[in-house]
Amino acid sequence: MECFVKLLLTRLILALGLLCSFFLEMALAKQVDLRPLQTEVKDQKRRDTCAYFAVSALIESTIKGFTGHDYDISEEYEIYRHKVQSPWRPEVEFGNTYQLLLNFSNGNSLYLEKDLPYQESSLDFTKPFTPEQTSFFDLRQQKVTRVDYRSLRTKIITQMWVRKPWSELFMQELDAKRPVVVTLKVSLSHINDQKGTFTFSPQINADCDSGKINCGGHAVLIVGYDDEQRVFMFKNSWGPLWGNQGYGYVTFDHVDGFSDQPLTAYFDKLTGPMVRVVEP
Repeated sequence: MECFVKLLLTRLILALGLLCSFFLEMALAKQVDLRPLQTEVKDQKRRDTCAYFAVSALIESTIKGFTGHDYDISEEYEIYRHKVQSPWRPEVEFGNTYQLLLNFSNGNSLYLEKDLPYQESSLDFTKPFTPEQTSFFDLRQQKVTRVDYRSLRTKIITQMWVRKPWSELFMQELDAKRPVVVTLKVSLSHINDQKGTFTFSPQINADCDSGKINCGGHAVLIVGYDDEQRVFMFKNSWGPLWGNQGYGYVTFDHVDGFSDQPLTAYFDKLTGPMVRVVEP
């Protein structure tokens, strides 16, 4: 009888331990969702312009978090600024997310989609502009709304000083309500448009490198995470009908092993941040 009681107590203690462990794990599990701080999902169409949309989405979100208002940035003007005013590889359409973000942090004004709308096709920035093209970007002649701002800061997320995986560093930024721009290595044949998922693995990467499948970089804005499921949520630029109303999901492992150039932005509250609309 005594042995039976001891066995029963032992099993009870083990059961309580497992139950406590379960509730502790549930308590530690965390989800962050910054979609309320995002502007509407956009569509880059058939152009190689994901970097511009990811960076614009970050700036729009940063401004919305500061002011509470939506601002629809003109990606077309940012393309022009990236290729003409601060020339970066004008022979290609795609952009460098770091340089694009620097354009915002080094400047003090941005322009809106309603005045400088996105075009169906790209300009050839290696050739002189036609008079019509020149007129489109000539802000001195056009009556366009200008949005002035001050104290916008950018941050390069780096592993140089800390030995932490990208996923952990991203979660730290998201906990501070700072979305993260990142370029993911992706394979078109492993994208589920309906579910909004990117699948990637060392084997898929090997197939990419060997030329068996087509792969490339795609810039997105990370806007949330679920650390129990080990997935990030991202805002894409393939229209609101893609994935989950324009948002998708990527695993921690994908981010940790196959991502590049993570960036974020914020307003420095110690230096008098400001956002002001200047009408023509």
